[in-house]
Amino acid sequence: MNVVKTVVAKLVIEEGSTEEMDRALLEARRVFNEVLTKLLNGEKVKEKEIRSFLVRNTKQRIVEKAKQTFKSFKKLEKKGEAEKLRIYNKPLPLRMNFGEGYSLSAENGRIKFRITLIPRKEYVKGYLLLSKEHEILLREALEKKDVKIAELVKRKKEYYLHITVAKNVQAENVRYAAGVDLNEDCLAVTVYDLEKRAIVDSFVVDFAVIKFIRHYWFVIRKRIQEHGAKSKKKLGFTRKEHKQINYLLHLITKRVADYLAKYKGLVVFMEELNGVRSSDKGKRINKRINLWAFHKLQQFLKYKLEWNGAKVLFVPPEETSRRCPLCGSFGFRYKKLFRCPNGHVGHADKNASVNILIRGCVLHLHVPYSVLLSMRLPNFMMWKLRRSESGAWGVVNAPFPAEGEPFTVAKRREALTPQFKREEAPLMGGCSQKLCRDFLSKPWQACSA
Repeated sequence: MNVVKTVVAKLVIEEGSTEEMDRALLEARRVFNEVLTKLLNGEKVKEKEIRSFLVRNTKQRIVEKAKQTFKSFKKLEKKGEAEKLRIYNKPLPLRMNFGEGYSLSAENGRIKFRITLIPRKEYVKGYLLLSKEHEILLREALEKKDVKIAELVKRKKEYYLHITVAKNVQAENVRYAAGVDLNEDCLAVTVYDLEKRAIVDSFVVDFAVIKFIRHYWFVIRKRIQEHGAKSKKKLGFTRKEHKQINYLLHLITKRVADYLAKYKGLVVFMEELNGVRSSDKGKRINKRINLWAFHKLQQFLKYKLEWNGAKVLFVPPEETSRRCPLCGSFGFRYKKLFRCPNGHVGHADKNASVNILIRGCVLHLHVPYSVLLSMRLPNFMMWKLRRSESGAWGVVNAPFPAEGEPFTVAKRREALTPQFKREEAPLMGGCSQKLCRDFLSKPWQACSA
């Protein structure tokens, strides 16, 4: 199975002109607009008829990207969800083939680059600035010749190269299965050993701070709109919000994927949440659902798990939060508390992850449902996304991978920060009380019943 990952590198230009790079980015936009306009007018697009001074394979990539955009627009138009397709004049990221539009080489402890803008006339040379983790990935890909396409991007008068690297992952026999439940403020994971027929790991990642950040920027945009601010200023705040949220989602999914990498032969089940935003549940609930980045979180986690050798499959999401994983009957949920009429009390999101695990094992692995109902639900660990006094973000209570060194500054600070006491929350079957008071008053302690 071939999996891909994107390496981001900053360009340090030693030879060549940045003006020619800007010109190439604008030419890419012109070609993109020309193809898109023809498709909107119902004309057939032939690659030979599109004229450009760019490298031929680079032009082919731009034409292909325009066709994909038009195809996606038509799919949304059939569903009635498409807005008007806009034609922009700003620079477009330049997509290039390795060895034709750009080339890389390791020389004198650095990774050198050469980007061909105009064949046999204009080119740019220099070296790349990368993080330690990305540099290791790129060097390994260069040795194995697994470097694919790249995009030249300009952000705030600086140029970056988004390089796609590939990796061939060998399929292993399935030994472990995991169910992942996504919510607005947390992510629950349960790992099941198919040979021992028992749950071997369970944890919940609490990131309620992301919900607070969303609300913070929403209030700011609302207030500046009331004072007559221009849309350009609002767009600046939106970009800051997206940058913060993307960083935190990458931090969470990276930690979860690295932790699950120790389970060899793992298959992960997640909910198929397409169409969640199409339902009308009122103004307040619609706003919360629209601010929920569930698809982005799923995609971040999916490609990181696949890079580590795990397989990701999707299951239907119906009734995963309302059913009891021990008896299958419908229970009652109040915030994070789930109560089964037969006596089971536990964490609602953890119960949902177990239901997703059971559904995935039955549908995809063909495990008998009766075998899964007999498993015992142990306590789980609570990981929390927090910010330290120094300003570095980290996941408290989450162990680092055994072979992994903290690459980023934030992870190194987190490794030196004293860890809080590990917290356990109850999720054990057979609770005889109708309502476990210990769980409501002290959710970090185990159930005493």
